[in-house]
Amino acid sequence: MVETKTTFDYVGEIWSIADWVRDVIRPADYNKLILPFALLRRLECALEPTRDAVCKAVELHEREWGLENEAYCAFSGKSFYNVTSFRLNDLGVDNTLDALMTYVGGFSPNARDILTRFKIRETCQDLQNEGMLHEVCMRFASFDLSPETVSDRMMSDIYEHLIQRYGEEIAQGAEDFMTPRDVVRLAVSLVFANEDSFLNSDDGSIRTLYDGTCGTCGFISDALDMLDEWKARHPGISPAAIVPYGQEREGVTWAVGKTNLLLRNIGNASQDQFDAMRDLSEHIHQGDTLSDDKFEGQTFNYQLTNPPYGKEWKVEEQAVREEASYGFKGRFGAGLPAIGDGSMLFIQNVASKLAPPVQGGGKAAIVLSGSPLFNGDAGSGPSNIRRWLFERDFIDCIVKLPTEIFFRTGISTYIWILSNKKPANRKGMIQLIDASSKRVPLKKNLGNKRYEISDEQIDWITRTYVDGHDHGNSIIVPATEFMFRQVATRQPLRMNIVVDATKTEELFKHSKPMSKITAEDREAIQVWVMSHEGESHDYAWAYTAAKELGKLMRNHKPSKGQFVKAIADVFGVRCPEADIAVDDKGEKVYDSELKDTENIPWGMDFTQYMSKEVLPYAPETEIDMNVKDSGPLQDGLTGIVGTSISFNRYFYKYEQPRDPSEIAKEILEIENGIESFLREFLK
Repeated sequence: MVETKTTFDYVGEIWSIADWVRDVIRPADYNKLILPFALLRRLECALEPTRDAVCKAVELHEREWGLENEAYCAFSGKSFYNVTSFRLNDLGVDNTLDALMTYVGGFSPNARDILTRFKIRETCQDLQNEGMLHEVCMRFASFDLSPETVSDRMMSDIYEHLIQRYGEEIAQGAEDFMTPRDVVRLAVSLVFANEDSFLNSDDGSIRTLYDGTCGTCGFISDALDMLDEWKARHPGISPAAIVPYGQEREGVTWAVGKTNLLLRNIGNASQDQFDAMRDLSEHIHQGDTLSDDKFEGQTFNYQLTNPPYGKEWKVEEQAVREEASYGFKGRFGAGLPAIGDGSMLFIQNVASKLAPPVQGGGKAAIVLSGSPLFNGDAGSGPSNIRRWLFERDFIDCIVKLPTEIFFRTGISTYIWILSNKKPANRKGMIQLIDASSKRVPLKKNLGNKRYEISDEQIDWITRTYVDGHDHGNSIIVPATEFMFRQVATRQPLRMNIVVDATKTEELFKHSKPMSKITAEDREAIQVWVMSHEGESHDYAWAYTAAKELGKLMRNHKPSKGQFVKAIADVFGVRCPEADIAVDDKGEKVYDSELKDTENIPWGMDFTQYMSKEVLPYAPETEIDMNVKDSGPLQDGLTGIVGTSISFNRYFYKYEQPRDPSEIAKEILEIENGIESFLREFLK
């Protein structure tokens, strides 16, 4: 139940309407009814005190202004208005639908666009046909959602509860709609840590805030709340202000989020008229951030975002690959992740939108699953993206969150803090904070969410970040600790060529060129093989054999190299005691089956690493100096640069296994207890 000034159960009462119409409206379509009517009633309640003033202004100025003009906001006292005299409780019984659509059409464009996005006419037509629409309107009209009764925060809670319930009804992930408030508060706290100079400013400073997957605008709302809290503690003549920007793909969620900001602060009696008329939803756009960036080329001072985990980007693939082809002129120049997980595309989007230092710099918090820490081999898209972030020195801190704190998943999650304005003592450094134990149980589970992060724990995590503490749960290390060079290793081939006539047919099946040998030439080869039956030679003899066979053939024949490979693959026998194989030029030949790679820590001498980690176990191993770093970030040196971030490396705590005899004793006690119970039960 949502906490309000009364004990009225808004969520339960609103949702009861869905139960009442369930024979007409499918559960999968509840969102088309419940959410738009809740939003409509909230707008109606907000406009009620100035409704008569707006209607009078329409009478006086319609001929001059028309029915759509921002001038009406001066009379509504809000950033939106409605030019009709309708209310939900006076739409009439007979022509309810027409009156409702006229009512919706009378809103200012910014509010009307939200309501029409739900396509409620189709839903309401079914209700009208069944004679139920008027009753639905009257029921919603009975809810007092005025700012004086229900604050912005309370209304956000109501929306989120309705969305969560809606998500459960149609079996969609709630994480697609909302981020738990405790996670939001933590991310906001981390982003605004060390930002006292801006928050305390009294010169009318303005900063921008962007969320590329804004959902219901929970991140944005909480950031604005935090700024309001700072303003309350540090009142000034011209306090700092934040202008929000956001983009959301899913239409229903976008509509709720835009409404949240459209109605922002309408219940704040202390604000002036200008603030009340500011439309904070102006820059909240609908669209796919990856394929249709509504803020192309723009940068922001602050960013907060929780992109969907494991999101496929097949739908956006064409647009993303086209943008990636522009290199660093686009957002995805560092590389592309696997098609099944677009998390690292969102990371690049965030990084590309950090405001440059000359404009105050940029700082961002992004909530991610564990895979972006380590997925992808050296030289792969994900590894190169991390490398690019390291080299640009964008990663400031990564916080490991507790499990079971999200509504639809219990997996490990992390908050990445990106910044291009690190203090001097943290340049080139990354802080890791293990906050996985910082959680308290909920009184009642919410889906998979069994725990939350308390305010005290949020303060602890934030202080640890600000102070840079190294107390067993936090560490600050150079970014290069997460980098390595993946070198290719090889070992010389030790092989004898042992001629075995029973394998002759394998020669002709070895490869396409060998299979094209004519019947006449095959017969000649078979005779030659029989003449050498049982002979054992060193590897170099394969070149002699290839030359001899080439002379025997009268028709089209494979190349010398193809012959040598076929002979070695069919008649070759690996032998540790054999001499190291050499080709016909005396060059060493390497064993294709003994190719491997080694990840050498960044900056470590190759010779030192090999002497310690490899040569004691495989003394003939060599580094292939021809395998060099290549790609958009290449340095041309031997070894492909790889990246991987491991929390276990720093925070893993070994737990001594229990004594087996102790476990066996407990099992025996349980067995004896079961036997005793069964004997008593069967008496």
